Formats: sequence, C-alpha cells, structure tokens
Amino acid sequence: MISALLLAFRQLPDPRIRNVLIQSVLAAIAVFAVLTVAIVMAVGMLGLTGVGWVDWLMGAFSGILSVTGAWLFFPVVVIALTSLFVDRVAAAVEARHYPSLPPPRLIPLAEEVRGALALLGKGLLLNLAILPLYLLSGPIAPFLFYAANGYLLGRDYFQSIALRRLPLAQVQAVAGQEQMRIWGAGVVLAFLGTVPFINLLVPILATAFMIHLFERLRQRGAF
Repeated sequence: MISALLLAFRQLPDPRIRNVLIQSVLAAIAVFAVLTVAIVMAVGMLGLTGVGWVDWLMGAFSGILSVTGAWLFFPVVVIALTSLFVDRVAAAVEARHYPSLPPPRLIPLAEEVRGALALLGKGLLLNLAILPLYLLSGPIAPFLFYAANGYLLGRDYFQSIALRRLPLAQVQAVAGQEQMRIWGAGVVLAFLGTVPFINLLVPILATAFMIHLFERLRQRGAF
C-alpha cells in the first residue's frame, strides 16, 4: 500500500495531472468570484438605511461572509470539481505505469457529475450524522473521523476505478473480499484530506492510489 501511495505522489508533476489541478482551482476561484459578487449585490439590493454605522456593518458583514465562505468551502469545491476529471487522471496513470491495458469503459460526463455530487453529499451527511459522537468521544474523535470517512472514501474511490475495468457484480465481490485493505487505503486518504494544501490533491492522489491498488490486486489473482 505504501509503494502504491508513493507512486501516486511521484506522478503529481505529470503535465496532464497538473493541468487537471490547475483547471479545478481556476474553476473554483471563478465559482467563488461569482458568489462574492452575488452576495455583495444582494446586500446592496437591501438598500442603504441612511445610518452610517449600520450601512458600514452591512458592508463589512458581506465581506466577512464572502471570505469565510471561501476559506471553509474552497477545498471542498476544488475536490468536487477535480473529481469530474477522474478519467483523465486515470488515463495518465495507466499510460505511464500500465501501458498494456486495453481501453477502459468510457464513463459519461453525467455519470462523473453524479458520482462527484454523491461522494460530496454522502461525506457531508455522514459527518453531520456522527457529529454528536465527535463531540462526546473526546480524544478519540480524530480516530472516529478517519475511520468513518476512510470507509466512505476507500469504498467509493475503489468502486469508481474498478468499474472502469469490471462489471458491478464483480467489483462488489472484490470489494467485499478486500474490504480491510480498501478501508485502510481510505483512512490514508481521509488523513491527507485534513492536511492543508495536500487536501486539494486528494482526488488526484486517490485516483492514482486506487489504480495502483487495483492493479496489485489483479496481479495477486484477487479477480
């Protein structure tokens, strides 16, 4: 597993992968620029009260709201956008490390969008659902976070990669047989997702990491 992760990190300078990250970050910046303008315009539409300090507070509040929203949600938006380019990252990884593989099943854009939104939604719902456990578990809260999110990330990313090569029934069978290994890989990804700046790379690293893990399972005769 460690060697698979190192291979994923080593391919980050690949121009094809670097371009995906740049495009995702630029798209996220555009999204937040539009949201910032919308917030400022919405505050402006409320009209000025004529009271200097009230108008000043309203303007300051809109600015703080914009900055806070960008700080909290920028990594999430980048991750969601990068997830739309999983197939391009996978193609770059396979071309470099597994050039003898046949062409994979092409995943329609609509399916990629649904997958990205589903992963984002399930992650938010999962963490909201177990938020009380975080608050009550004290020092073991980080371990609970990594275990829960690791299960989700490992399962979803492995399935998205495996479905490019195998039918759903076989993917589910392999995931069941190798669930502890896949869960462990997911925990690593969940941890990386909490590291500033590295978290922006998680979809790319996860794609490359899972491809190497998938191919190692194939070489071991797991399917």
